[in-house]
Amino acid sequence: MQSTNQKRVLVSEVNQGTQRPLIKTDPIKTSNEIGFDGFLLEKHRLPEHENIDVAATNTLLAVHLSSPIKVEIRDDGPFRNRIFSPGDIMVFPAGVQYSCRFKGDSEFLVMSLSNDVITRAAQAITDRGDSGLRLNWGIRDPFVRQTMANLEDLCEALRTPDRIYGETLANSLAMHLVRNSKQMNGHFGSNHRGLSRAQLGRVLDFIHGTPYSDISLRSMASAAGLSPFHFSRMFKVATGVSPHQYVLRRRIEIGAEMLLSRADSIASIALELGFADQSHFTMHFKRVHGIGPAGFRRQHRR
Repeated sequence: MQSTNQKRVLVSEVNQGTQRPLIKTDPIKTSNEIGFDGFLLEKHRLPEHENIDVAATNTLLAVHLSSPIKVEIRDDGPFRNRIFSPGDIMVFPAGVQYSCRFKGDSEFLVMSLSNDVITRAAQAITDRGDSGLRLNWGIRDPFVRQTMANLEDLCEALRTPDRIYGETLANSLAMHLVRNSKQMNGHFGSNHRGLSRAQLGRVLDFIHGTPYSDISLRSMASAAGLSPFHFSRMFKVATGVSPHQYVLRRRIEIGAEMLLSRADSIASIALELGFADQSHFTMHFKRVHGIGPAGFRRQHRR
């Protein structure tokens, strides 16, 4: 079983033969203190980061939660580019080597399912120990997403969490993964008539490389090769947010970087980012970070 004294989700450094946490910084949320038997759940919020030539020690599931992000991935060949959108789920079977580089800020849930839990699920469904799971860089599965969200809620319950309920959810998740492994293998997700990944990549490159005064719905649509009407609808299908919401979130991310790297006043930063005034910037900044720009600057400059 997942040892109750294993405090972090672990990977093996393939070339060194050593183990370390999947993410070196502490998670913003964890089930460690609850001590569930069979799984460990962590939530992370990170700037640009990478994992090179690692392999999970237990089967890992990861759900991307933040805005679309470019990721360089490698398993059995050269690096290739992917776009991770909100709700994309990654499956990393135990022992399978991979590398990835996240090219910007990301937020995700990651869950480690013990080898015993996966093996029991495989034996119950296939009468043998092989789960059939393969490395997968992006599936859309409402059951997996909702189950992990339920486990996240359980980790922050004000009363004593129900361990039996949590462990039942984890076992149900393992059974679901094994039962649907054939459909999942080789499946790289679908945009459901949204932007293709190539179109989305071009739009994100445009947004990230263009002054905000030059970004408009029409200019983004042009980068995708679509009319503004069709672009707006297809962008939201592909990413879960409207073009305006995505650009606004990106402006807030840049604003946070500017607050920490520059001594400019908050008012001047707000105007440079295209906000009407400091109060407009502060309102949107608090919605994303839970704290105003001034408090954010004080907190992170200590």
